[in-house]
Amino acid sequence: MAIAAPALHPHRFSRAEYYAIADSLDARLRYELLDGTIYAMSPANPPHAAVVSFFANRLSAFYPTRYLIRVQDTLEIEPEGSPQPDIAVLHFRPDYYAKAHPNGGNAALVIEVGDSERNPREKMRAYMRDGRIPNAWRIDIPNRCVELWEPSNAEDPIAVLRGADEFGFEGVTFTINDTFAILGQ
Repeated sequence: MAIAAPALHPHRFSRAEYYAIADSLDARLRYELLDGTIYAMSPANPPHAAVVSFFANRLSAFYPTRYLIRVQDTLEIEPEGSPQPDIAVLHFRPDYYAKAHPNGGNAALVIEVGDSERNPREKMRAYMRDGRIPNAWRIDIPNRCVELWEPSNAEDPIAVLRGADEFGFEGVTFTINDTFAILGQ
């Protein structure tokens, strides 16, 4: 009598498992956990880094006792996610989140800058499924557009902006043209 081998399924990591094995991963790479899967993150190319710096600089105009701007640091989202958004605008805490990573409920805005992603909207959907992040922007470098996301629609952006369209947060406004002007033609 033949014995059937058990079906092999990929292991879905919990956040605790991910943190427990993080030191054993290749230290030359950056990683994030998204929906139970560990992904190695691509190094930022110059256009990506420039756009991240542009937004971090412009958003630093906030009162430092109201918001904290974090760049490429862990944000714990549900279920079992620990992505590193390019920019997270967090509600300020005097301990600067020293005792625990911030979570989706601590975020007022999350920004992802996309240039060569494995699935450009996968991370945005994960942020929105968390349900606690009220606003997210995906800056799409190749297509020179900005996607606006809200938890009311976890599968698709609520708007895709181009050209002279404006968007903003807490009185800091941007246009699509100005956002991409830093990259030239």
